[in-house]
Amino acid sequence: MSAAPTSVLSMDSVMPSASRAFRAMGTDCELIVYGTSANELVELGAHRVELLEQCWSRFRSTSELMHLNSRAGTGPVAVSEDLLTLVDIMLEAWKATGGLFDPTVIDSMNALGYDRDFASVIARDAIAAVTSQVKRAPGMGDVVIDEESMTIALPAGVGVDPGAIGKGLAADIIVEEIMNAGAEGVLVNLGGDIVFAGSPGSDDPWVIAILDERLPLDVDDRVVRHLEFEAGTDHGAVATSTTLKRVWADGRHHVIDPRTGDVARTDLVQATIAASTGWWAEVAATTALLLGSTKAEEWLEENELVHVLMTLKAMTVNE
Repeated sequence: MSAAPTSVLSMDSVMPSASRAFRAMGTDCELIVYGTSANELVELGAHRVELLEQCWSRFRSTSELMHLNSRAGTGPVAVSEDLLTLVDIMLEAWKATGGLFDPTVIDSMNALGYDRDFASVIARDAIAAVTSQVKRAPGMGDVVIDEESMTIALPAGVGVDPGAIGKGLAADIIVEEIMNAGAEGVLVNLGGDIVFAGSPGSDDPWVIAILDERLPLDVDDRVVRHLEFEAGTDHGAVATSTTLKRVWADGRHHVIDPRTGDVARTDLVQATIAASTGWWAEVAATTALLLGSTKAEEWLEENELVHVLMTLKAMTVNE
């Protein structure tokens, strides 16, 4: 089972040089490349998504991330550059949000039943019987990253889950690599985490449509806002986090409050953030949901982030 992304590229008149849609990281993905060698670069990008998923996935027993988690408490573990980058960004995000964005909620995610690819979670007959014993997340404070030796040491009892930050960072990496390979413009959409750079085939701006997840899927027009970005941008991103998707069992959802280890109790149901990178847009969107509408507005304005916030009955836009 899959759902439409909450933010999408709006293309009324511009046709891409090459594009590819596929499934990866448990979601719908799309790559669009403009310029010469676009077909080859699209394939390169799709292959890179698979490599990053194999490195970062918590649903693949053979992933490098799962190997690292299994070695928690044993001291430094040699890792690849991709995994080192991911955990380094996780730690930066944890510090920047005062611990609200916390990748160490993995035990709670598993306890609440989100212990495998989401399609398998909702298909599982015994989902209602899954234990909900949860506890406060341990945090990233004792995680040790040594960039010189390319090692990471996780404390005993601590595991990390890339969650949405993994998709945002993956999109960042792929956009940068494809642009460095000679593309004139590129957009990567990993389940609604959208990152773009360069120009969309002309001098026209990038236009990202924000969908309203409060509306049923069969509603013809679910677009509530368009965000525009100038052509030629170095690197831009839009990400959405919502409690209305990836819902299972008795209303459980994937946004976990690290302060309790339980699903977030918040009046916000959707947060869309525009930022300079995909990973920071994702971090900010999740943090906004955890803060709730009043505090989220203050925090986002302090961080000068364009945002669209929704409760069940209202919407706030700050551009």
